[in-house]
Amino acid sequence: MNPSDIRPSSPRRAATPGKDHVKVHFDLVQDNQGYPPATSESIWAVPLGQARFRLDNIPFFVCGVSCFDIISARTEANGLLRFDQLLNEGGHSTIRVLFYDNPSAPRALAERVSELRNRFRELGCSSEQSHIPGLISVDIPPEVDITEPKLILDAGEKEQLWEYEEANLVHAVP
Repeated sequence: MNPSDIRPSSPRRAATPGKDHVKVHFDLVQDNQGYPPATSESIWAVPLGQARFRLDNIPFFVCGVSCFDIISARTEANGLLRFDQLLNEGGHSTIRVLFYDNPSAPRALAERVSELRNRFRELGCSSEQSHIPGLISVDIPPEVDITEPKLILDAGEKEQLWEYEEANLVHAVP
């Protein structure tokens, strides 16, 4: 299937960048502790024409947008596409999870990350692994009730397994 044929309510799959994908750059503002650990993030997108793009991967640091959102971007003099504004929400929420690297944990960090990603996959959510160990970004599609993912996230945070951030929450939270 051509990624440009995927509808906003379709189940999320990892982006398979092809000739019809471009990178859109988003500026990031770091807090006084240096988070996020970058000043910009680029996200794969599919051009829709007239400076409009549909995002096609899960953001790791950008807040306020999610996979399948329609955005506008402007082309800079150096040829980079720079995010301009959100035009239409695709109905997906983005949550980031940062695992605590606890050396005394009974299982390795990679195993714990994989287990959580599998649990989300079983619920109909997709996720992407960052280059930063223990950081994943989770896409919750509109057809998934957010109640179960939130219960899982809250329980893990309470047990001090991870912390999480609601980077873009468009689901109604009960």
